[in-house]
Amino acid sequence: MVRKAEFSENDFILAAAQLIALGGPAAATMAAIAASANAPTGSIYHRFKSRSDLLGAVWCHALSRMIEDIYPHLARGNSDQAICALVYWAKASPDLARIIMLYDENDLIDGPLTPELHKELNALYQKLGAGLSALIKYNQKSLTPANIALANFAIFDGPIAVMKPYLRTRPGVSNRSGLGMGRCRDVALACGKTSLGLLE
Repeated sequence: MVRKAEFSENDFILAAAQLIALGGPAAATMAAIAASANAPTGSIYHRFKSRSDLLGAVWCHALSRMIEDIYPHLARGNSDQAICALVYWAKASPDLARIIMLYDENDLIDGPLTPELHKELNALYQKLGAGLSALIKYNQKSLTPANIALANFAIFDGPIAVMKPYLRTRPGVSNRSGLGMGRCRDVALACGKTSLGLLE
């Protein structure tokens, strides 16, 4: 009889994600991740070759969940719904949103990734690029570097900048920015409309 593995890759990914969301990438040591998952440290290395691979898997997990909610709207050329989906996703999944929106990929991944993870990460970025390209084409504009940068700012960079003060607020701590998610959505939509209005 084959013994079922007691801990899965997902157990460690979720444990690491929570640590990063609460204390930043530095908080996600292998020992801390193991303790959070109630697992021996050696169990992690049965699933991941290195800390970089584990945190790379966390980044891919968070990014893929965000893309699931946003990409369908981008593919249909609906910028408002894409922006709203990003805001609603951040509200529903604050831990994952903090990882994507408060940190950079290089803050988590400080070493080489396995070819499989590298391929997965590239595929996610290609899907995001395809979504932005579809949005630009829907607006009957050219796929120039300037237009791609404007679309990226409209859908991601602008809304993320608006939400950062909200996401930096920890549970039980008053939101000093004064911006709730409803207000963040309104500002993000206005930012998106202005940015997309500059497409040439």
